Amino acid sequence: MTTAVKAIYEHGVFRPVTPVRLKEATEVEVLVPTDAVEDDDDPTGWKAMREFIGLAKDAGASTASVDHDAIIYRR
Repeated sequence: MTTAVKAIYEHGVFRPVTPVRLKEATEVEVLVPTDAVEDDDDPTGWKAMREFIGLAKDAGASTASVDHDAIIYRR
């Protein structure tokens, strides 16, 4: 049997919003919504895309087509 328990994550600890009757040191499984996770792995690629856009802006829009390899591959 499973029971859903709402909790708040603070200072590295999950704190139940309402009292929970469990034996001390009971191991539990916590399911976290993916939209609440801080993810440095960048699975969507947006972080890499922002860096790429920054490279193109630094190179100047007028030379982007001429210096394509230099901008992309830093040659």
